[in-house]
Amino acid sequence: MAGKKISELAALGSTYAATDLFEISKDEGGGTYSSKKITGSELTSSIGAGTVTSVGGTGTVNGVTLTGTVTTSGNLTLGGTLAINNGDWSGTDLSVANGGTGASTFTDGGILLGSGTGAITATAVLADGEMLVGDGATAPAIESGQTLRTSIGVSRAESFIISASDETSDLTTGDDKVNFRMPYAFTLTDIRASVSTAPVGSVITVDVEDGGTTILSTLITIDAGEKTSTTAATPPVISDTALADDAEISVNIDTIGSGTAGAGLKVTLIGYQTTPA
Repeated sequence: MAGKKISELAALGSTYAATDLFEISKDEGGGTYSSKKITGSELTSSIGAGTVTSVGGTGTVNGVTLTGTVTTSGNLTLGGTLAINNGDWSGTDLSVANGGTGASTFTDGGILLGSGTGAITATAVLADGEMLVGDGATAPAIESGQTLRTSIGVSRAESFIISASDETSDLTTGDDKVNFRMPYAFTLTDIRASVSTAPVGSVITVDVEDGGTTILSTLITIDAGEKTSTTAATPPVISDTALADDAEISVNIDTIGSGTAGAGLKVTLIGYQTTPA
């Protein structure tokens, strides 16, 4: 055995008893060797033996738990919440600066928002029709569709263009030149009229009614020689902006021009749906 490499020694076999004896030699130098006999149990306790068949995790440190067992397969699970402060585990939550939220609970269905330097919070659950709105200056806020439109001016403008005559015949005065019903509740923000043929001599005057009552405190006018009310010396003033769903709207013509009557009258209602679809 003396002088042999480990790789040249015969194998001990796959198993041995605790009482089996093994002789180990040591080269003392100068051709002198010393030897010692040890038992199988001493050999095992000295160099280790056997096969790891499972690994288990258990315990809790600073709110962090390790659980699970791995045999031939399985997972160890890290749970709980924690915070990192200057590289040390501490507290109960993982801070924002280290990739966490800084909180252990949030409102179910809420939206996460930065609430300050190094802080995150969750909004309440949004109600039907609400949305989270930012104005570029202050923190985002929950707004309803209607509030959004009126408070920060974000709207989807719509218009109804109603023809109150044919294109070529001279206009005539009278009520109910055209009647129609609103398809949904509508908030009126502007109103105007136009003609294909400009009046001569005096203005065209148009009234719009909701259920037989005017919605204007100053009626729509188209000045002589003009084709649109947008250039009128006296602009219309709306007194009733709320047009209900299925409201009956009618257009009346009060004056048509003293020299030449205008022709091809259209009225345009501009605004937005009061209750967003």
